[in-house]
Amino acid sequence: LPIYRIYITNHGEIDEYGRIKNSYTTSTIRGSLQSDGTRRNQSKDGNTDTVSYKFYCKSLYRIDIGDIIEYKGKYLRCMKVQDYDEFGVREAELQMITLMAYRDFADYIKYQTGAKLI
Repeated sequence: LPIYRIYITNHGEIDEYGRIKNSYTTSTIRGSLQSDGTRRNQSKDGNTDTVSYKFYCKSLYRIDIGDIIEYKGKYLRCMKVQDYDEFGVREAELQMITLMAYRDFADYIKYQTGAKLI
């Protein structure tokens, strides 16, 4: 099975404006990533496409809602997880995200690549 880089969400503290500021830990995860297709949401404000994936991993690896997997330069956020089945396999639903919508994560990626100093 392929190995992917995973950013584990450490749910953080609440700032003075009532927003939760998350921090992240980098690790690796082994599993099977399969495309679940693209959905187009149409509205008066504009059309948006949602790219979805399914990820399957053994119980040795922990993936939870909010964790982010890097795949070919794209970032996939875990939106839903299923319990482990009788073979110890967990299914997770992932959606592609843009870094602009997740400022804490974007700052962490910039820090990892050396583009931003703390």
